[in-house]
Amino acid sequence: MAATRTFAHQSSLPRLPIPTLQETADRYVTSLRPVLSEKELENTSAFVTDFIKPGGFGEELQKRLIAHDRNETSSWLERWWLRLAYHSWRESLLVNSNWYIMGRDHPETPKDLYEQAKGLGRGFTDFQIKRAAGAITNLLDYKDTLDSESLPPERTKTGFLDMNQYCQIFGVTRVPKEGCDVNVGRHPANGRHIIVLVRDQIYVVDVYSDAGARVAVSDIEKQLKTVTEDVVKGVSLQTPVCLYTGVHRDSWAKMYEHLETLGPSNANSFFMIQTALFAVSLDDYSVGPEVDNLARNCFHGDAGHNRWFDKAISIIVSNDGRMGMNGEHSPCDALVPAMVFDYCVEHEPAKDPANIKPGANMKRPRRLTWETDEKVVKGLTKAQAFVDKTIADSDVSVLHFLNYGSDVIKREAKVSPDAFMQMAIQLTFYRLHNFISPVYETASTRQFLHGRTETCRSLSVDSKAFVLAFQNPKMTATEKHQALQKACSSHVKYLTAASNGRGCDRHLLGLRVCMREGESAEIFTDPAYAKSSRWQLSTSGLFPGLRLLGTGFGAVDPEGYGMNYMIGPKMIKVGIESKKSCAATSTQAFKNTLEQSLKDMMQVCQAATPAAGSAAKAKL
Repeated sequence: MAATRTFAHQSSLPRLPIPTLQETADRYVTSLRPVLSEKELENTSAFVTDFIKPGGFGEELQKRLIAHDRNETSSWLERWWLRLAYHSWRESLLVNSNWYIMGRDHPETPKDLYEQAKGLGRGFTDFQIKRAAGAITNLLDYKDTLDSESLPPERTKTGFLDMNQYCQIFGVTRVPKEGCDVNVGRHPANGRHIIVLVRDQIYVVDVYSDAGARVAVSDIEKQLKTVTEDVVKGVSLQTPVCLYTGVHRDSWAKMYEHLETLGPSNANSFFMIQTALFAVSLDDYSVGPEVDNLARNCFHGDAGHNRWFDKAISIIVSNDGRMGMNGEHSPCDALVPAMVFDYCVEHEPAKDPANIKPGANMKRPRRLTWETDEKVVKGLTKAQAFVDKTIADSDVSVLHFLNYGSDVIKREAKVSPDAFMQMAIQLTFYRLHNFISPVYETASTRQFLHGRTETCRSLSVDSKAFVLAFQNPKMTATEKHQALQKACSSHVKYLTAASNGRGCDRHLLGLRVCMREGESAEIFTDPAYAKSSRWQLSTSGLFPGLRLLGTGFGAVDPEGYGMNYMIGPKMIKVGIESKKSCAATSTQAFKNTLEQSLKDMMQVCQAATPAAGSAAKAKL
């Protein structure tokens, strides 16, 4: 029986639903209960009731939304979400939007490589080039499976998942435009080249033969070696235009437009960057063994240099062979490229494509050139100051919690590991700040055509009750465990509803977008609407990532935390970010307190069910 082709089920996937007004109203008001006072809730409930009443404004907006859906090819939300959540948001991609992910060490890493790299100062190593060449080969292997549709479509117990986001990885680039950016590139990407960044110089590097065929890993190594040897000569070094990709989007858009006017070589350089399959950054310094240093290098690099943050995916390799990926968030959510990167790491050391021999005829790497003027050169000083300030304010760290993972959570706490983690995060925040915050958790809606995400409002009446019960010394272990189980059950229900396209946030957004100039609705001007969606805890969970060292993204609220977690069978990895400029938050304090919360919660579970917990008590 032939394998199912990658995109075989796209045409049969259901469209993202539009919930009823009553359903969204009920879910919205319920989510407000742990956030508002009784008086505030009473006022807001009145606004909601008025909004959804028969013949009311809500019904009119619902009709407009349904009519809009009929005119959209794939989803009523897709184009709006891309514009509102990403392209019209003008903060820098650096730290604020792009995500990072880190791979484990290569299985053939020389034991003394770190010391060798340290001794180099600023330089490149053969192993660095070897690992980068292997990563390029593995990414091209993955691209082959997509282009040939031999990658099996993903599915869950309820059915097949949308595979469209896999079309948004290779050959896709975000282009700055004043007010609202655009993405360029489409599947299948026909480019034969990548871009390689070394010391802020950008090279076009062919990764296919002149005849368009795949090549051996050693041939790609030679290409990369040519690049590093050329840049070390230090001849005709170009202006570090790549630094501009880390600044405010409108500032970059204006400079991009200015560069386009300076000469045809700039337009050609932009074209080659945008049509490249992906970017590779070879850093001429070592990161060292600390995972936090690797996280920072993958997140923002050395002062924002040697990156093109607008590329959908960028592989990053330091000279001690440590590797990660940085991704631009607008074309696809981190989960999909994380799967691609996981494949890349899993298949190290890379193997040559089938029936390929070394020695292919290939174009020599070409350094891109930039025509600049005083405005471009002087602008770099301002750009560097902006990037330096952004990075200096970003407090990044990764927790590797080794005491237990999903196996113990399921066996002893008897709850969903994801829900357990969400309760630990809420407990940690309360312990540090002494108040309850709304929580954003990403819920995937990929069961629908071109589905992306919905908000899971993780804070609930039951999760708040759990946190308060856990901090109450008068409560017994059994009572705390029961509160945990009830909170986790409520969480799973909301997460399931959100994944089924029945959350309240995207629907309310759609209704709000349908309002015309001069129209307003109290449900949206009510302070509760902003208060309940102020995400001081912005969270997302990925797959266990056994070959990955962690992943993360920036806080969406300057007085909050951004975190991405991976719950493996035996350990939990959490990437945490907050802002140093906020006196109330501390990534290190959150990391330490979260570790203690995870220990305390499991101790309570063990005490409440001593027979089940006896096997793992020693680890706590």
